[in-house]
Amino acid sequence: MTRLHRTPAIVLRKIDFSETSQVLHLYTRDLGKVPCIAKGSKRAKSAFRGAFDLLGLYDIIRLEKQPGDLDLLTQSESLKEYRGVRGDLGRFGAACWIAEFVGEMTMDAQPQPDLFDLLKGSLEKLDKGGPIAETVFLFWGQALRILGFEPRMGECGVCKARLSGPEAYFSARDGGVVCIRCTPRDPTRILLKRPVFDAVAAFCSGKSFNLALMPTFTGEVLRAFDYYLKDLAQGKELKSARAMREGVMRRP
Repeated sequence: MTRLHRTPAIVLRKIDFSETSQVLHLYTRDLGKVPCIAKGSKRAKSAFRGAFDLLGLYDIIRLEKQPGDLDLLTQSESLKEYRGVRGDLGRFGAACWIAEFVGEMTMDAQPQPDLFDLLKGSLEKLDKGGPIAETVFLFWGQALRILGFEPRMGECGVCKARLSGPEAYFSARDGGVVCIRCTPRDPTRILLKRPVFDAVAAFCSGKSFNLALMPTFTGEVLRAFDYYLKDLAQGKELKSARAMREGVMRRP
């Protein structure tokens, strides 16, 4: 049985291993998240034709090693550098957060082609000048659905009644919305207006939503997603979260 695998891959994280080599955390379409070592990648003349770039898209050939050892990259070809992302701090911060989220919320060697396609498509939107806030929100919503964490938006998690009225609670421990008549189990729950829930539901379904609905609307949708994602991460803050928020709020 061959242990060589070829697949498209996006660099989620890179670490200098030596003067000439790099350890890479890749998210691949066919293999899921894979840690590898690229020996000699920083040499000008190598099988990799130069060092790997963070967020870069590559076609790689990987040699699977024994459990406990880093897999070995034997060959790669650069497919996309996303220079439009690298040249803009807001877009780069959003892209780094998206990549970090994938790295933190997935297990090694668990392929999820839909998540890879979503990651790749989101980077392409940011690279081509797409709206930062909408791109990030669409990524969040669809990633939560793919990973099985999509919040319940249509009915109360306590009394099961359909959502109605101008506002409701958003309670992570109750799995989503809780109507104003019920008491959420989560003491950190937040109170949100109905259009925010409609926006979150739309983004989880892969649909756009008018973020110009209210002057503070982008911030409210960001607040909803931020609250829910922090709970999923057990309160952990991703390193790129601050840069992502600044990019989203500066140019929605």
